[in-house]
Amino acid sequence: MDVHGHLPLAPRDLLILAVLAERPSHGYGLIKAVEERSESGVLLDPANLYRVLRRMRELGWIEEAGDDEGRRRVHRITDRGHALVSAELARLERLLGQARPALAQGRSG
Repeated sequence: MDVHGHLPLAPRDLLILAVLAERPSHGYGLIKAVEERSESGVLLDPANLYRVLRRMRELGWIEEAGDDEGRRRVHRITDRGHALVSAELARLERLLGQARPALAQGRSG
């Protein structure tokens, strides 16, 4: 399952998938969880969130997991979504690993 063609992920997408990797959630729960985790100011309005969720479902990154007591749709991450998050985190770790030595040299020089 090649997910590298979808990298890099937008911060919003990474945060949504990271929340869903922990547990299934409905839209309002996703909005709150992303806001709590986002030091970079990623804010989601409901209309934007549902467009993103629809795109993620179409790409096979998430799926509907039923509803929350008949009131709200619950979403969960798929195996493809997990693979995508893992690939993105590995990409970011490599990038940080490449940047840290340069930053350390800049401080000592």
